[in-house]
Amino acid sequence: MASKKSDIHIQPESGSQPSNAASRSKSNLDIASRRTFLQAAGLGAAAIGLGKSAFAEEKEKTIQGFEKAQRDANTSKGWEPVSDRKIRVGIVGYGVCKFGAAFSFQDHPNVEVVAVSDLFPDRCADLAKACRCSKTYPSLEELVKDDSIEAVFVATDAPSHARHCIEVLKHGKHVATAVPAVWGSLEDAEKLLETVKSTGLKYMMFETSAFHADCYAMRQIYKAGGFGKLVYSEGEYYHFLDSPIDSYKGWRTGSIPLWYPTHSTAYYVSVTEKPFVSVSCTGSNCGLPDWQPEKNQYKNRFTDQIALFETAEGGASRMLMCIGVRDKGDETGRVFGEQGWMIGTEYHGAMTDLPDISRPPLPPSVDPGSHGGSHGYLTNEFVHAILQDRKPMVDIIQALNMTVCGIIANDSAVRDGERLKVPQYTL
Repeated sequence: MASKKSDIHIQPESGSQPSNAASRSKSNLDIASRRTFLQAAGLGAAAIGLGKSAFAEEKEKTIQGFEKAQRDANTSKGWEPVSDRKIRVGIVGYGVCKFGAAFSFQDHPNVEVVAVSDLFPDRCADLAKACRCSKTYPSLEELVKDDSIEAVFVATDAPSHARHCIEVLKHGKHVATAVPAVWGSLEDAEKLLETVKSTGLKYMMFETSAFHADCYAMRQIYKAGGFGKLVYSEGEYYHFLDSPIDSYKGWRTGSIPLWYPTHSTAYYVSVTEKPFVSVSCTGSNCGLPDWQPEKNQYKNRFTDQIALFETAEGGASRMLMCIGVRDKGDETGRVFGEQGWMIGTEYHGAMTDLPDISRPPLPPSVDPGSHGGSHGYLTNEFVHAILQDRKPMVDIIQALNMTVCGIIANDSAVRDGERLKVPQYTL
């Protein structure tokens, strides 16, 4: 089991994902965040020196992962509605990433966004406008008391995800959440699992890699037997930051890389629906100032962590999260099995009659969105799981199996790579 240092309890204010207390207006990103935004947009040092008016035009440039995918002609081909019912949804959180409006809930034909919330009034108003919604609440705790709401999308700060999802479930509502499921706490993982079990409601973590075209294709081929047992798999999440993205109470500043592991770990867990069972991890530091132990709330010294997991199939899986690889940004993975292997969407192996590996059609009004064109698919999956009363992809078990392994990996890195057992979760 993980050491007790994993069971941290960060207690931010309830509600949404605004920036830290020193930057309460979305229009006042600090200099470090400005530099991050500009570099993420591929701009050079000259751009960093732009005046305020020029920056006002540039600051909305895309953060890594938010590049919108091209919508092709087949995105909605063959789409048919599964119901004419509209699920009444509440949305909470409109911070720097503006996730609350980024997943097309407001555009889905089976959704009515009836209320939104953010702790900061200006952001709450902007979220309401983006979601074409007139009803607002000052906090998640107030929104969940609205009996007309059936489901809530939690797009708040990562340290609050588990607590907020538990609050939603306890008020009798289905819940979807941004990643990760929990933030550094095994205790929170247990509490969240028990709440999902006791309520019987739908829980889904919106892990974007699960609906990347390659990861989704790998999942279909694995289910059809095209790989057999996976001997080896890899997941890589690179997100270079020379300074942290602005965040509520600075939760991103100096954060532990593999506490945010799911863009990588999906390339085993979502492909197989199986967990990791043990891990040895190595951490390193590229010298970024905010990732020095005395400079962050986690006492974290790692900008980069590379973990070697033992899988439930007896194979090996290398998963990493690297902040310090200069100018590198990517979310990708590969799988290698006894009967075949796959890099990208091209299969190599013994299977000749391949299953359909295309992602399911989206309603014409729903945009695939960002992170590899996964956003719209995640919303559509959550909505359909409610309408069809079935388990969603990336349910509570997959969510914990993708997330908790990273907490244990960090413990291993702190212990100089000692191999540690990963907790196992079942419904």
